[in-house]
Order: sequence, then structure tokens, then C-alpha cells
Amino acid sequence: MKQNRPKVIVITGSIGTGKSTAVDIIKELGFTVLDSDKIVHEGYNIGSELYYKIIAHFGEKILKGDKIDRHKLGNIVFNNEEKLHALNKLVHGYVYNKLKEGIEKSIEKVIFLDIPLILETKDIHEPIYDEIWLIYVSEETQRKRLTERAISENKNPEDVLKIIDKQISIEEKVFMVDEVINNESTIEELKENIIALLEIKGMEW
Repeated sequence: MKQNRPKVIVITGSIGTGKSTAVDIIKELGFTVLDSDKIVHEGYNIGSELYYKIIAHFGEKILKGDKIDRHKLGNIVFNNEEKLHALNKLVHGYVYNKLKEGIEKSIEKVIFLDIPLILETKDIHEPIYDEIWLIYVSEETQRKRLTERAISENKNPEDVLKIIDKQISIEEKVFMVDEVINNESTIEELKENIIALLEIKGMEW
């Protein structure tokens, strides 16, 4: 990467911690945020490099018309660790390259990357970031918010809460990052906490 590249900060969290809200605040303050989930979503579209790599690996049986049928693909990898690993490797490689491209094209002093599972996947590639900032709530708050959200969306809370157990615990993540942003209170307080950290870091918006 070029020497005068921007400072690169990853925003991460766990399900139910409010990472998406924090990302929206950072965007409102005028910073560019590259969204890894959006890159994956676009990667499944017809014509993308990832689209062709997935078809080459899994065959045309995963197609519905010209589109990749996520349900068919999911059924193939769901109970097959080897196939799931192969899919993840394709997806992570594609996302990594796209994020790297975005950083290299940037003319800004600071750029943020929205990567929900950076701590679960950080050893896959050479780091392209300078710092990781974690949006934090206690596991108790996390479970309470997820349960309330599941009920409001007519989902089974138990199914949603199982996702927590598949991720590194939020309490462990605290020790794996550079900065922790508390989100136990209101959105207004979350914004104040983000602004305070930006000021400490000398990052203008």
C-alpha cells in the first residue's frame, strides 16, 4: 500500500451491541466507512469476481436462473465443515481485496472499516488496519436487547441468542482491541462517547 495511506480503524462489536448505530454516527460525522457486509452482498451479484469463483467451486446447481440461490448454497455448506471453510475462504479473500482497494483509493486522513467478525477472522489475512474499536455492552445487556428485538420481530429469542454462543464473548473481545466504546446507555451518549474518543485521537470531522 502507498506510504501516505489513511489511518485505518475497524469498528466491530457483537450481535446486539449497537455496532450499526455507531457506524451510522461515524458516517453522520462525515467519515467514510467501508462496509464488509455490503461488499459480500454485492459480491453475490451477477458479474462480480466472487460470483464466478463461487459458481466455479460449487457448480451451477447453486443457481436459480442466473442468480446464486443463497438457500441452496446454505444447504450445501450448513453441515459440511470443509465446504463451509471453502466458501468462507472465497468470501473473506474477496472482501479483503475490496477493502484494500478502498483504502488505497482513499485521499482521506482517516477511514473506517465496518467488519462485524474481525476478531473471529483476523488471522486469515495480513492486517490492513491500524486499530480496532469495539462497541461494547455487557453480555446481560446484549441478551436483553436481543430478546426484546426478537420478540418485536416475531422471532424465537432462543434461536437469536444461540448466535452469541457462536461468537467470541464480548467480555473476551475487550482484551483483543485497541479501544472500547461503551454503549450501555442512550444513542446520544453513544455519540458523545465516539466524539470524545475522536477528540482524544485528534481526528477532525
